[in-house]
Amino acid sequence: MAINCNVCFYDRNSDKNQFCEVCGSEIQPSITLFEATEKGIQEGETQTVLQTDEQPVNFHQSINQNINNNPVTAPVHTNIQTSLPPTLETAKKANILPTNSANPTVITGTIAKLIPKQVGSPVPEFIIDSNNALIGKFDPNIGPVEIDLDGFYGDETVSSTHAEIYFENNQWQIKDMGSTHGIYIKPMGKTRFGYRMNKPEILNSGDEIAIGKIRLLFLIV
Repeated sequence: MAINCNVCFYDRNSDKNQFCEVCGSEIQPSITLFEATEKGIQEGETQTVLQTDEQPVNFHQSINQNINNNPVTAPVHTNIQTSLPPTLETAKKANILPTNSANPTVITGTIAKLIPKQVGSPVPEFIIDSNNALIGKFDPNIGPVEIDLDGFYGDETVSSTHAEIYFENNQWQIKDMGSTHGIYIKPMGKTRFGYRMNKPEILNSGDEIAIGKIRLLFLIV
């Protein structure tokens, strides 16, 4: 038989329980409405007094005591502050579209190289590991250049200081140094060279450069 709790009014306590399964209060013998009326308990009173062998039980006091003895602890949530992933400065700068290609190269380093397109060329490749490099031929009056094309087939079309490749604003660029036969660029993916350069141009990895009649493949490494 289920017993009602006189404190929280839970009505499914086992008749063997001494304490309420919900609020933990001691289960007291139930009294009927007739018995309550006989004992002078009036409806709407703020206190419910139940006669026991020891002492009266105060309704509000019992609930407050049970709450104090069995506090409900809410789970604590810890908010871990996370930061946004860092943005790459190089990616920001790479938004500058080159004038000679629809697919700009994202620069991750400042080392490039030129690979001659000629079969059996005197030099297999030129490494550019500084911020700039002069392309031309050795001249006793001017001195050596970083990329010397003397001895290549067609070197008669190469001026002593023909061109300069340099790294600026996070991009590789090339400019004509007043050459006689000019500079031409074939962007990667294109089948023909463009017009003769008349101003500095941006270089992307995979572009082909014609210094006079000598063709060189430009790669960023």
